[in-house]
Amino acid sequence: MEYGIEEERAVVAVLRERWLTMGPRTAQFEKAFSKKIDGAHALFVSSGTTALHLAVYALGLGKGDEMILPSLTFAATANVAVQCGAQCVFADIEDVEVPLLSPKDVARKITPRTRIVMPVHYAGFAVNMKKLCEIVEKERKRRHRAGEKRPLYIVEDAAHAAGARDQSGKPLGILGDAGCFSLFSNKNIATGEGGIIATKDESLYKRLILLRSHGLTRQTWERHKSGNKDYESLYNLSEPGFNYRPTEIAAALGIEQLKKLARINKIREKLFKYVYTKLHDAKNFVLPFKGLQSWGDPSYHILPILAADNATRLRVVASLNDAGIQTSHHYRPVHTMSYYQKKYPKAGLSLPKTVEYAEREITLPLHTKLTKQDMDYIIDALFKSVP
Repeated sequence: MEYGIEEERAVVAVLRERWLTMGPRTAQFEKAFSKKIDGAHALFVSSGTTALHLAVYALGLGKGDEMILPSLTFAATANVAVQCGAQCVFADIEDVEVPLLSPKDVARKITPRTRIVMPVHYAGFAVNMKKLCEIVEKERKRRHRAGEKRPLYIVEDAAHAAGARDQSGKPLGILGDAGCFSLFSNKNIATGEGGIIATKDESLYKRLILLRSHGLTRQTWERHKSGNKDYESLYNLSEPGFNYRPTEIAAALGIEQLKKLARINKIREKLFKYVYTKLHDAKNFVLPFKGLQSWGDPSYHILPILAADNATRLRVVASLNDAGIQTSHHYRPVHTMSYYQKKYPKAGLSLPKTVEYAEREITLPLHTKLTKQDMDYIIDALFKSVP
């Protein structure tokens, strides 16, 4: 995260004003975020996970439904389907050099029970949304002709993709029916915990507003501004909802962070491309997302590279650690985790590219405090790790 005096002043201002719960700064942050996504609705919630859960819940995901998603993702992507009583259907990535949900595999795995398709814009790079939307629209038309009642939606997991745009210049997160961003402390903009649900659907947006705060028709700040007039007629429950409200402190941080997003993403882009240039002809490592010029405007959230195999990956990670370089792993596939392995024991059989990618992937450090000299040190350590 990149915090400065601006964030400190913003938080102190909230504390001095003594209004900590969801209020005017939340609305201000949502308005500012909306401008970043071409005017689509933006709803601020308590985390990226609650954003995902609220979105799929509001779209009716439930018992008897299926949600198609990549296994190469954070566990929350799958967990929200389980929490709604639905079944996960894991689809493969396109290739180890394109570690994004494969529209072709989605097409193979859609059934009449599919209600949600959830692409993950891994590392802030765009899934092929044009092709995915075509596949979903074709299935919608088939259902309409067949008289089938189950609707089909796309909910983008854009946790990595704040500020990113696809090859056509459209913001990620508003290409499907809804999109969900994470503002966790390791994201390009950070509020500690926080998430945004984006949608162009007015009716969905209005329902999300209600569900975010218990289903109540009047919020605390609104009642406060009105002096609690007409309390009984305005303070009502439309349907049981959740407490997924953000705080004004988080909103204040978000307002200041959003002002820095373009610069943050540009710094990350320069460092990312610098490493890719240095490793372009490396024999011992493979670079996902080759041909960066064809990827639109990613957010460059993480910097993944691939070792030759899992044994080499482990050796490289240990060597970098000895050199004082912290690495990460994005991700252990969800279907290999204990709960999902028991629930879907055969899932991995249809995910060979996902399995291979995870066995080889190493996430290198990438943040705005790093310099080209730092990246040179990391690259040198990489080459020394594999003689």
